[in-house]
Amino acid sequence: MRVVYLNPFSQEVSGPDESLRALLGALIPLGVEAHVVLPARGPQAPRYEALGATVHVANLAMLRRDLSPGAAVLFPARLARAVGEVRAIARRVGAMLIHTNMEVLLEGGLAARSLGIPHVHHYRGNTLDEPRLVFDGLTAIWTALADHIYCISRATAAVFERRGRGAKVEVLYNPLDVAVFAGAVRSSDVRAALGVTGDGPLVGTVGRLHPRKDVETFVRAAALVASRAPAARFVVVGSAEAPIEVEYERRVEALVREVGLEGRLVLAGARRDVPAVMKALDVFVLTSRHEGFGRVVAEAMAAARPVVVAREGAPPELVEEDRYGVCASPADPGDFAEKISALLARPEAAAAMGARAAERARGFDAPAVADRVLARYRALAGE
Repeated sequence: MRVVYLNPFSQEVSGPDESLRALLGALIPLGVEAHVVLPARGPQAPRYEALGATVHVANLAMLRRDLSPGAAVLFPARLARAVGEVRAIARRVGAMLIHTNMEVLLEGGLAARSLGIPHVHHYRGNTLDEPRLVFDGLTAIWTALADHIYCISRATAAVFERRGRGAKVEVLYNPLDVAVFAGAVRSSDVRAALGVTGDGPLVGTVGRLHPRKDVETFVRAAALVASRAPAARFVVVGSAEAPIEVEYERRVEALVREVGLEGRLVLAGARRDVPAVMKALDVFVLTSRHEGFGRVVAEAMAAARPVVVAREGAPPELVEEDRYGVCASPADPGDFAEKISALLARPEAAAAMGARAAERARGFDAPAVADRVLARYRALAGE
């Protein structure tokens, strides 16, 4: 089966790319001929090609929440051009189906409709469906252009369901190569690179340095934990690429100095050895707001790490509060610090929670997810 996948990004770190690569890593051995369309050749292109996918480049027209009036005026022309390019790629490779990997692209649905082939729409966005009227319109468009809609959590499926548009929606958790995270080795070299030597506790978060990730709450919580646990060290693993992220990184750096965590909190940048990073941590924390899934939470769980997440969006759905992880009030450094400190103070209980989390993470394993997706593709294509 030949499938064209559209992905809006071409950058070093991208959650949608990580999830799509994990899916293709399991789908391609099952006989899917994958053609991935990116807006430019970037760091992800050779990673897709290493899986056996063919990479194409097209001028994709990405929807943005901060679309300026001028860009909005030009958007229809950009979209029309993108539809033409995607349509040409799909015809040239003989695509049987188009799978749009994120909701910010409309050209996949329009191209599929013009070619008379099925279209799968993947909603990977967050749970903040505002402005309401805008999302009323977008969910109508997404539904009209799709034969099937994957949402990455029950929380994101609710974006469609509360508008009466849930008929085509299926919840499909993001896939992981669970064995890679479960089998990662806890390395003293990795821990040293992340800022800790010896057996001292290491508390960390992983993700892009973006305001929505609310890394400032992590830093403030770390300062509170540090006052109670002198041996504790802290790390933020993630890069800043877009201008808004570079500006936010400066704010985070200033905050680290302000709260006196220089030398105790490391901004480690992006790393490709995320399984080893997760194993190096004693507690994983995600302070992110309105998260649609929380891939890094699932990765930490697969690595048997105890996790603390914001009680908002999809992460509470993953950890089932106090069963597979702990929840804290969003944007509340004090509550996060209390939850982190409690785990550090009770290492045996924290390890038991991590073991339960690892069992829960088996439900995210890529082969099982790929089997479901391939069955859906075949049903849509009439095979």
